[in-house]
Amino acid sequence: MRRLIVADAKAMADIHAASFEKGWDALEMSTHCRKDICLGLGDPLSAFIICSHAADQSEILTIATRPTDRQKGLGRDLLNHTCDTLRNLGVADLFLEVAEDNEAAKALYRKAGFSPIGRRPGYYRRANGRIAAITFSKKL
Repeated sequence: MRRLIVADAKAMADIHAASFEKGWDALEMSTHCRKDICLGLGDPLSAFIICSHAADQSEILTIATRPTDRQKGLGRDLLNHTCDTLRNLGVADLFLEVAEDNEAAKALYRKAGFSPIGRRPGYYRRANGRIAAITFSKKL
């Protein structure tokens, strides 16, 4: 596990583009590396997570794993390490949003102790329309 820096932005963008319909580009990733908590696994990078942090709350903005590295527990490892890191920073509540149809992610979050707390209709834009987001939270 390592803290990601601007030099990792291209690899982060590549993984994100392979994971989501609208991936974030390297410029967006470099901005996150400068202002948010960005943690990753592997060299070369296999998976990463980005969290915003303010006072005693944090939000997972995104988490992504290279397609060839999925189903190896990297997402679980990232979540566990991130929760420990945030707890050490004094974070009490962690939030995230996930597309309503992303069953694998919802299962991962539930296994990690997150609970659904809300639904945002039409939150994510897709090529074939919009889909709701489910908001999850976890007490750290």
